[in-house]
This record gives sequence, structure tokens and C-alpha cells, in this order.
Amino acid sequence: MSSVDGRLLNSRWTGPFDGTPASTLLQVYAAIGRELGTDAWMFGKNTLRAIFPYKWSIDGRTVPSDYPAVFIGERLSQRMFIVADPEADIYFTSSVLRDDNILVVVGRNATEEYLAHLREKRISYVIVSDATDLREGLEAVGREFGIRSVSVQGGGILNGALLADGLVDELSLVIYPGIDGLSGIPSIFEYVGGKTSNPAGGQSLQLLSASQREHGVMWLQYRFHKIRNDE
Repeated sequence: MSSVDGRLLNSRWTGPFDGTPASTLLQVYAAIGRELGTDAWMFGKNTLRAIFPYKWSIDGRTVPSDYPAVFIGERLSQRMFIVADPEADIYFTSSVLRDDNILVVVGRNATEEYLAHLREKRISYVIVSDATDLREGLEAVGREFGIRSVSVQGGGILNGALLADGLVDELSLVIYPGIDGLSGIPSIFEYVGGKTSNPAGGQSLQLLSASQREHGVMWLQYRFHKIRNDE
């Protein structure tokens, strides 16, 4: 969900014209997210920090190459919440987020002590060679947990990284009827690269649907088309 000028920090958006609480419009966004019917959803780590702000600060031994790569914890929810944690330092206080069980993707730099923390919380995890490699991480959760579709719900840096890796199949864009207006505020896609980078190169969008929802919220759905290297 973004403002009409593509900004993501909802605390900065102008309020609805008729005095409806902004939180009511955010509930429309949440309902649309459930309508997508994916196997899982995910935030970027920076977004998750607003919920679990404390870092794991206990040193330990990194996992050896023969360490079991998968732990299946509590899995009672229909969907799962996924987060890639390259630093392996999110201190979780719960095994669920918005009632969905958590699945963490970590790299071989994770410590045995940190993984013990996840197991104690009954949080599932999968170890990959490098948790910054989003393709490797998503392939692992698909292979080990049967997850085939993921709804990415924040933030712009994660969106930008997925875009640059050619991993986005569809864009579900919910537009809040308000404006931010300030230069430099995070937007929908925030790829961290140089001025010559072209993270959307070779990708085009096909509009699938456009609909107006409650309180002036618009919902646009696009399919990504990707040009093959041999074309």
C-alpha cells in the first residue's frame, strides 16, 4: 500500500477527506492481502524491526557444514510469515506475527546459540549458504516447507532487491487516497545500487485488474513479463 505519490510511510500520509480514521483504510489493505490467498507473506528485516526491535547479542559458534539445515517449529496457521535474517540477530518474543507462524531464513553465519533461541520459541528456520541471496532463500522455503506463493508486504528495499533479481511475478498495488509529498521518503521499490543500475530492466507490466474498494482505496493488479536473455 502506498500514497498516491508512491510513498510507504503511512504515518506521513494526509488523512481521509471525510474524517474516516486512517486505520480503517489500512484494514482495507489487510483484507486485500488475505484475498491474495498466498501460502506465506513476508516483510523486509527493517520493517520487522518495528515489531521485534531487540537484537540477539550473545556470541557463539557458527554452525558447521553438517548442521541440520531445517527446523520445523510450531505450524498451526494456514499461512506462514517469512523473514530473511542475514545477520541472524532478530530477537523474537513470539512464534507468531499477526497470528501466523514465523519462518526465518538464515545463513551459515548463524550461531548455534541463536538457532537454539529459535527452537526454544518453536520458530521454524531454514539455513542457506547466504541469506542475502533471496532466490536461494525462497527456493529453500519452497522445497522444505511446500511454499509456492509469497505476498511481499514491505518494505521498499526488499521489494527493490526482489525486482532486481527478477523474482516478482505480480504487483498488487493498493493506493491510499492521500499524499506524502516529501522528497527522499521510501517508495514502493527502493533498490540499493548505483546511478547506472537498472533493477527493472527487461521487465514490463500488464494490467490485470483495477477496482475501487471502500473509502476511496484503489487496487491495481499487474503481471510481470520478463524478456529472456536469448530474445
